[in-house]
Amino acid sequence: MIEEFVFWLLSIVEDDPIPYEISNICFCYTQNGEAKTLFMGGCEYAPKLNYLFDYFPLEAQFFNSKQLDKFLNTNYYDKIICDLIDESFANDMLKKEFYGRKIYFGEYKDKLKYLFTVK
Repeated sequence: MIEEFVFWLLSIVEDDPIPYEISNICFCYTQNGEAKTLFMGGCEYAPKLNYLFDYFPLEAQFFNSKQLDKFLNTNYYDKIICDLIDESFANDMLKKEFYGRKIYFGEYKDKLKYLFTVK
């Protein structure tokens, strides 16, 4: 799943590079009934609840993984995504593309949690 996630992120920045002024990247999910959708957006200033993103890639908007879908209705979903994000950023190409940006995770329009700054 890590390789899928890294490929997804690298595909996004290849097609729609992150603008220089975007210093915060948010990995969020929305929930509609039992379905959860994971996506990425970015903003120039620290993200706030109900904030619209300044950067929202049009290509490959959502991360789809059958392996991840197995955890949709578990209490471990957030932890699995946080671990996935953390482990994926061990990739040198991701470090280069996202260098210096703060990474957040959470449920869109509900809660966002700071994870780390890419170095």
